Amino acid sequence: MNDTDTTTERGLIKRATGIHHLDAVTHGGLPAAGATLVVGEPGCGKTIIGLQILASALARGEGGVFMSFEEAPEQILRNFDSFRWGRQLRESSRCEILDGQAIKGGAFSGGFDIEGLLAVLDHCAKRVEGAWIVLDGIDQLLRRQPDSQSAIDQIVQLNDWSIEQGYSLLLTGKHTGKDRFQPDHLGGIEFMLNTILVLSNTLVDKRLNRRFRIAKYRGTSHNPNELAMLIDATGIQLPYAEPFAAEAVPAAGERISIGIERLDSILEGGVYRGSITLISGQPGTSKTTLGAAFVAAAAGRGERALLLSFDEFARQIVRNVATLGIDLQSPIDSGHLKVVARASWDGLVEEHYMAVLALLDDFQPDCLVIDPASALLKSSGADSAFLALERLIAVTRTRGITTMITSLSEADDPFGESSLSHASTLADTWIVLRYQINGGERNRSLSVVKSRGTAHSNQVREMILSSEGVDLADVYPFGSEVLMGTARAQKESEEVDLRQRQVKERFRQQQQLELEIDKTRASIQQGQAELERLQEELLAEHRDQTATDRGADHHQDSILRRRNPGQGGQDQ
Repeated sequence: MNDTDTTTERGLIKRATGIHHLDAVTHGGLPAAGATLVVGEPGCGKTIIGLQILASALARGEGGVFMSFEEAPEQILRNFDSFRWGRQLRESSRCEILDGQAIKGGAFSGGFDIEGLLAVLDHCAKRVEGAWIVLDGIDQLLRRQPDSQSAIDQIVQLNDWSIEQGYSLLLTGKHTGKDRFQPDHLGGIEFMLNTILVLSNTLVDKRLNRRFRIAKYRGTSHNPNELAMLIDATGIQLPYAEPFAAEAVPAAGERISIGIERLDSILEGGVYRGSITLISGQPGTSKTTLGAAFVAAAAGRGERALLLSFDEFARQIVRNVATLGIDLQSPIDSGHLKVVARASWDGLVEEHYMAVLALLDDFQPDCLVIDPASALLKSSGADSAFLALERLIAVTRTRGITTMITSLSEADDPFGESSLSHASTLADTWIVLRYQINGGERNRSLSVVKSRGTAHSNQVREMILSSEGVDLADVYPFGSEVLMGTARAQKESEEVDLRQRQVKERFRQQQQLELEIDKTRASIQQGQAELERLQEELLAEHRDQTATDRGADHHQDSILRRRNPGQGGQDQ
């Protein structure tokens, strides 16, 4: 018997079932020695759990025994061929599938002696070297006991035998009443066994919802909550089984482009890598377009991006955004981008959640867009849509996937849907798109409600879509309002006309000033010529005066010489 798959907690030895989610909620598996009762309504998946555990054991090189009191072995193998592990049950020599219907159909005298059954099970388990034994539909056998106490005694004997021999014994049984822990005809058995798993069915919006709960597991910690359960090609899935460890996720300081240059500038270079961005808005406000721009920018950087749409088909998205200059086909062809469409109404919330996880595991994207996340509210089982979204955000944040989630808001309450989806409190950046209706015209607007760690703009900007892409217009305040669309264009035109008139007026004033300057310059030149003439006249007058003064002095000297000739001679 292989014990490499066992663990010990507080003295209780557990054996891994090989069902990942079941091992997660049981914190390691089911008892390595002793009986576990799986009880539920018809169609809950009791038989599947038993056979999937055996298939997992076979995959690990171990063996197991399965006995059904309801179906023949060939019918069981045929029914479970649809599972990925179904072939292992048919082909493995270490899987013993026994027909218990012959035992059930026998006539008992005074009660059924279980010793013979135990001998058969022990022989088969030793032959295949198996640690797991599954008795499917045990209620069908024990209901033939003369009274319920005899049946309970048989179950207790089975439990004691499995503990003594070291077998993990799985018993399945049906019940028809709601919230019952024991199979029909076995009232009180819940007090005798240490481990009881309860499966249930419920209809939500006419769709079958399966639920799983550990009603009892003595001697060990476990998840006691009722969990959603799915059955797909891999078998049993418990979408919310794994707890998220409170590990510190590194806060990246790198910013990446959101795909719109002016929006990046508003956000100081883009959003942080690994962060969550919420885009909320009414229908037609271009939420999908922003998501397409985001994944196109990621693919342009050589990263892997995934766009998951619940509204449109992939080809329609590629075609529509191409008219805005956003090329998604090229990165799809190169393998950097994957666009996947799912119909929100065509599945349970848990099915969508598991499908997204599978896509993340398979494609390993760096960036993710879910458009719109609010579509999960239209899925069956929408009461758990909030939980699915919160867990999905936790997954992407833990893996460092930069995520953009869009959410549809109601026309009369643009913020209501975002709060309803709980994404607004979990998002690092929240961008709201709206319609601004003014002057008989509808225009798109964008505003950043919050962006953690970023000194972002608080202004409402007009968002403009064209064949060249998405752009944000400059804020154009007018009084207490911000003008958009035709009103903004008209006001801008008026300002252009005003600036042109002001330019013309300035030009006229310049010409007038230049004319005055020319006149003044001419006057200055004319005055300069007059000044020079007057200076010449003054100079000539000065020369004449000098000559006159000299002539007068000479004449005076001549008179003096004539009056005094001798003196004049001495003077000479």
